[in-house]
Amino acid sequence: MQDGAGARPYVHTGGTWIYGNTHGLVAGDAPSAPPPIVTWRLDNEKQVLARVASGGRPVVVMPGVVYGQGAGLIRQFLVDPARDRQVVHYIGDGANHWSLVHVGDIAKLYALALSGSAGSVYAGVTETGLTMAEVAEAASQAAGCPGRTASVSLEQARAEMGAIADAFALDQQADSARARAEPGWNPPARDVLTEIAVPA
Repeated sequence: MQDGAGARPYVHTGGTWIYGNTHGLVAGDAPSAPPPIVTWRLDNEKQVLARVASGGRPVVVMPGVVYGQGAGLIRQFLVDPARDRQVVHYIGDGANHWSLVHVGDIAKLYALALSGSAGSVYAGVTETGLTMAEVAEAASQAAGCPGRTASVSLEQARAEMGAIADAFALDQQADSARARAEPGWNPPARDVLTEIAVPA
């Protein structure tokens, strides 16, 4: 794909999960410490960004957990009615932060990234202050069991959700300042929990 793009813009999808536990707010160039489910992304992103040296114009967009329009991982793993939900689970004490972004907002960042500087890495995140427990509470509304949430261990979460549980357990706060400053991403303020709580 990059060979086909040549010197034209090439926008590649990464993801904030490669940063692992961030221990506070981090920028797009933070060190990587991914859980096993996304370790494979590291080599891809290195190959993409290496094209700068040969005249390519790659840009990497790193979305947080994408939500909105009745889809996304929150719907799939926390809300999905096919799971016959009576309670929505969070992992451990649920105090770990999630970096979130609405699907419509991240779409706008992709469009803007086409004019980004070669080699730029943009964290696509609009909300970093919410915890998994808060997201689970909102998801319980969407799942039709309002207020019914419960803690599970990481081992239980792995059995229930699979390898993605390790990513959901991360404590992450990613900084989108570069995306806002350089290509001019200006996502609107949103009531994230209200949007997540919309019934499935």
